[in-house]
Amino acid sequence: MSQDSPPDQPAEDHPGIEAAYARSQKHDNVGMRALAGLFLLEHEFRRVPGQPHLARLVVNRLNRFAPYDCAIFWTCSRRGKVYDVTISGIIKSKDTKPILAWGRALGKWLNKTGYGNTQITPPMVDMENSMGNWPENLPKSGLYVPLRGQDGKLRGGIVLLRAVPWAQPIRIMLDQLAEAAAYTVDALDAGVHGRGAKRGGLGKYLTRFAFVILLALSFLIPVPVNVEVPAKLAVSNSQANVPRGPAQIDMRVPPQGAMALRPGSRLKTKYQNTQYELEVEHITPWLVGLFADRQLRARFVAAPDGLAPPALTSITIENASMPLPLYLLRGPIAMMRRLMDLD
Repeated sequence: MSQDSPPDQPAEDHPGIEAAYARSQKHDNVGMRALAGLFLLEHEFRRVPGQPHLARLVVNRLNRFAPYDCAIFWTCSRRGKVYDVTISGIIKSKDTKPILAWGRALGKWLNKTGYGNTQITPPMVDMENSMGNWPENLPKSGLYVPLRGQDGKLRGGIVLLRAVPWAQPIRIMLDQLAEAAAYTVDALDAGVHGRGAKRGGLGKYLTRFAFVILLALSFLIPVPVNVEVPAKLAVSNSQANVPRGPAQIDMRVPPQGAMALRPGSRLKTKYQNTQYELEVEHITPWLVGLFADRQLRARFVAAPDGLAPPALTSITIENASMPLPLYLLRGPIAMMRRLMDLD
């Protein structure tokens, strides 16, 4: 080594090494900030009270680690039907209906494609007929990230528009974010958290169970019935004067009146100022026909001549009762019979 050559410098004091460390630290800081932003956003997803708040978080907060010109977020059914669309910087109003309609058409198109994490290019947009009204102030390039649940079905999608291509690390992070957003959409729909969380989860099932129990107990509440209902003999006109026998009679009763009848129920009827008393022996079950007349057989317990009346127009149900739910159904069943012209 010559005497004019510079002396050796320690590695930590070399300016080239220091610059390399500085550049590396700068990139690490950017990556760590993006990763921290992703974690914080996923944490906020679990605290949203509803889907509108989730949508605003996505379109307004993603730019903290993924710069873009415009963000579009939508939710959809498992078959791809678009529900709600949210666009960054756009408030739902009458004036913004066209741009929101474009966002809905964008979601509908991308749902049908079945794409995964895909970069959107101008040729793709130009080839799609439904995208002819693309806003002039927005680039036709960006990134589409679908929201898929654990079953693989669509829950919605995110589109971030910008002219600059997307780096692979950012695309991976957006995939993770979309998975968290899809979970949040499912959780909100199921009432696991959000505004419906207090009524959801275990409380929701307990409420349903209590409703079923109350409905079952309501069948144990008897409602006394003492009412006159229309009735007719269950024989043809030619046989009207020839009932089955002196001690028994068959008749048809509308279902809203027959609900209170069961074997042993007492009936009264009057024909030509003559009072008859009967006791029900048999009645067809309501499953035979919900809106059809019920056929019953009754025996006479009090008749002046021991014979059935030759004609019958109505009977009076006495000392009978029916469960509360069936009592409340009498009016709707009578209305349905009138609509079906069964009376």
